[in-house]
Amino acid sequence: MNSSVDIHVFETVAAFSTVILLVVLLKRLQVVKEENGSLFARLLTQVVLPAVILTQLAAHPIHPRQFLLVAAVFVAGIASMFLSYIIGRLMRLDRAKIGALMLTSSFGSSALLGYPLITYAFPHSPEAMTDAVLLSELGVGLPIFTLAPLVGMIFGEESETYETRTKFMVQYFRSPIFIAVVLGLVASQIPTEAQSLMLAPFFEALTMIGGALTLLACLTLGLQLKLASLKGIWPLLIVSALIQMAFQPWLAHVQADLYHLGAEQSQVLVLIASMPSAVLGPVFATRYKCAGDTASALVMSNIVISMAAVPLVFTLLIR
Repeated sequence: MNSSVDIHVFETVAAFSTVILLVVLLKRLQVVKEENGSLFARLLTQVVLPAVILTQLAAHPIHPRQFLLVAAVFVAGIASMFLSYIIGRLMRLDRAKIGALMLTSSFGSSALLGYPLITYAFPHSPEAMTDAVLLSELGVGLPIFTLAPLVGMIFGEESETYETRTKFMVQYFRSPIFIAVVLGLVASQIPTEAQSLMLAPFFEALTMIGGALTLLACLTLGLQLKLASLKGIWPLLIVSALIQMAFQPWLAHVQADLYHLGAEQSQVLVLIASMPSAVLGPVFATRYKCAGDTASALVMSNIVISMAAVPLVFTLLIR
């Protein structure tokens, strides 16, 4: 395996972390304010991410073998969720904290952190970004919006009607991100000549919008980043970080070998699988009264740990 890839991933994570820390500094200096975070997050999820997804999928037709990547990251996420449940039981945690541990130890921040890292770690490979889109939206995003609310309801204090339980699923299928996935898959079947003739200005505009991906991701994370007190939850943090950023990428790597994936696909799979906890975990934990404060502290701490853990795990697994 080319060691230059390892170095590039390390440099990318270091640069990404530096920009996030700069945003934290700007927040302290009141150049940007915490309340701006919701605006940046909406721009990221409602405009920029759909633009990136649509352009990538439209330009690169999907091959059936790529769905092995989706299966691998899905299996790794589900296995991590069950492992965190078992460890939570062994630790004699209460139900709410077991739920919080499951929500922060299963599916990672593949869109918010994964896309920018893939963009810069594989700058000359559009196929790598296409793989990342499929992994993120089908292997991570869809399970989050289906399983996370279910975990929150089972282990939290609040139960709801069937109509309310389906709300998050409906929102996902109506979201610009999911619509972009569908449109991108449809557009990928249009011959390249027809795309160039009819849609070139449209895709050029989307490419311009997509250029804001890394900056908006850093702004969103930097403004959200809060290091809450970890008193009493250090054991949970260690377990969550090990499952999310060590066990999960290891299991993804094992599957990559099992499925005989190519070198670059294995690298993308391991990198996406090693992402820290998704920021949606605390949202569902809070919504269903499933130790929301604990979930938030774990997620934000995992993001900080990931600055060192992601390049380390990637280097150890991809040799």
